[in-house]
Amino acid sequence: MKFFSVTAIALALASSASAAFSSCGAATDSFQLSGISYAPNPPKVNQNVCVTVNGSLSKPVIQGSSIRVTGHVWGLKVYDQTSDLCAALAGSATPCPIATTVTSVTHCITVPSEVPAGVSITLKATATNGSGERLFCISGPLTFTN
Repeated sequence: MKFFSVTAIALALASSASAAFSSCGAATDSFQLSGISYAPNPPKVNQNVCVTVNGSLSKPVIQGSSIRVTGHVWGLKVYDQTSDLCAALAGSATPCPIATTVTSVTHCITVPSEVPAGVSITLKATATNGSGERLFCISGPLTFTN
């Protein structure tokens, strides 16, 4: 489910519904989150969702970067995937390398039909730069609708 990877990139991502998303990282992370928004809000199964992540980047995002996304429902892990971050962003307006001057990244994807509607999924995305340093950790709940 590439959806969760891309969503985490963007989440890993402020409207009132997305305010529950927050940084679970450290002050030493290369990306410091300042806000997340997505449209439509709430996201709908089988439709496009565009996610915008705002923040500051202290080091460029380079090739070899990865993102691990986990999803939990009622405390049970239902999703765990590690993906190439730059490959996921390759078709976006902000492909790698991402310069430190970039303060906002928007990426749109289609929510797959397998995503359960009406159930709160707690997502956590942790990204690592190609140099091995942690870029960010973002977590929060998200509920999709039909």
